[in-house]
Amino acid sequence: MGLFKKKKQEVETKNEFQLDESNIKKISMFITIVNRGQGNYVLKIFEQEGANAQFVQLGEGTAQKEMRDILGIEDNGKEIIISLIANERIEGVKNELEAFFKVNKRNRGIGFSIPMTSLIGMKVYQFLTDKI
Repeated sequence: MGLFKKKKQEVETKNEFQLDESNIKKISMFITIVNRGQGNYVLKIFEQEGANAQFVQLGEGTAQKEMRDILGIEDNGKEIIISLIANERIEGVKNELEAFFKVNKRNRGIGFSIPMTSLIGMKVYQFLTDKI
């Protein structure tokens, strides 16, 4: 009888951490590459749209100095912003990024999203979606 109660408690504990499937929303990884120094503006756009997690990495362009001189590009430093965001908010992010790129001629970049089709661990999902 004591063994039965222990199993019952374990089952209850496991169910305690499960989310209702209707609350699970699909998320995507949105990658944006902009000129160095513009990353903070992009981060603000994603924060306003409710991005769950963001990572910034510095990068370098691949053009050689001779080609940059011909094109009039002085610096090839880039910022790569990786954001995790709910699929339903991607249109808003794209609209805001498009407006950001149109505001100033020097605002240049590229952005694209990759849907996340699987994620291992409910705790990881809860962390990424602020459901803890």
